[in-house]
Amino acid sequence: IKSYRKEREDEIVAGLNTAMEKVAKIVEKQAQTNVNQSPPSHPQVQTGRLYSSIDEVSHVERDGNEITAVIGTNVPYGFFLEVGTVKMPAYPWLFPALELKRQEIIDTIKAGGGNLKEIEEVAGIWNE
Repeated sequence: IKSYRKEREDEIVAGLNTAMEKVAKIVEKQAQTNVNQSPPSHPQVQTGRLYSSIDEVSHVERDGNEITAVIGTNVPYGFFLEVGTVKMPAYPWLFPALELKRQEIIDTIKAGGGNLKEIEEVAGIWNE
């Protein structure tokens, strides 16, 4: 009897890696849309620096079977716009991108990694 478990796990992880790359792009594009919808008086709209930094920073990291999509910015004021400060209200752009695209993200991960049970067992990322 030959076991194909390792090959199947490799296929699932490769599919999840591809899915996470798609997820990163989905959230990245929505975050950029959110940035452009902020009031024109804010720096991200004035210069376009925050908008373009989202594309530059976003990527997928893989460490063994752990796959992480990193979406963010290296622009210092991006964090302060997201959470606000004592002198400025929050203008969230990243977290809402994730929430707006939640179902699309779930569907993308499911499609990329096989059925839900396989995702739970191999990647350990699913709780529904």
